[in-house]
Amino acid sequence: MCEFFTKFFKKKIKYHEVSKFLKPNDLFFDVGAHHGDKSKELIKNNIKVVMIEPQPNCLEELKKQYSGNPSVNIVPMGLGRSIQKMEMSINTETPVISTFAKHWKLGRFSNSKWDKKITVDITTLDELIVRFGNPKYIKIDVEGFEHEVLRGLTKKSGIISFEFTSEFINDAYKSIDYLITLGYIDFNYSLGEKRKFSSNWSNANQIKSEIKQHIINDSLLWGDLYCK
Repeated sequence: MCEFFTKFFKKKIKYHEVSKFLKPNDLFFDVGAHHGDKSKELIKNNIKVVMIEPQPNCLEELKKQYSGNPSVNIVPMGLGRSIQKMEMSINTETPVISTFAKHWKLGRFSNSKWDKKITVDITTLDELIVRFGNPKYIKIDVEGFEHEVLRGLTKKSGIISFEFTSEFINDAYKSIDYLITLGYIDFNYSLGEKRKFSSNWSNANQIKSEIKQHIINDSLLWGDLYCK
């Protein structure tokens, strides 16, 4: 899967059908932007983008590509449930699996090597909303730290997607339950890097049940949950 990630992020990515919910001048938060690959198509369609990325090498690339683009703001920080400083474990061979989450290193990538550590300033979704405004869509891809990022949001604000993996599926369900307390009521998901929803928008219990069935057939299932 590490090899897949490396190859995948070298490709030009057409965006997921969730983009149908967006229109020109809407605001998008790309949390865990990496090199900005998943924002490219949205930027072309005049979506305003805030890229949040803590890794220095990734930030260099983002600045090269987007520093002169008035539609893009780059935030060189991590996100969590509170403003603080945190240690991030960097995998220099496969930077996309770098993480703030200790448990992440015990899952499917347990044979990988996190060979560098950096101290990162952490802000919250609430603080970003104060600074940039309410986003129409928030994408969260932070390698096992998704729930902590979501806890930094205290009221409903646009569509949210966040990555899930089978070995930590209870964390994903916990995040769904938290989002319900903020007023989110409709849920969906996509498997792997598919650009289409894998189901219809439904209630949380239905979506949890469907994912549970997929995990029975695929112990290394992964994808993204969508909430609105």
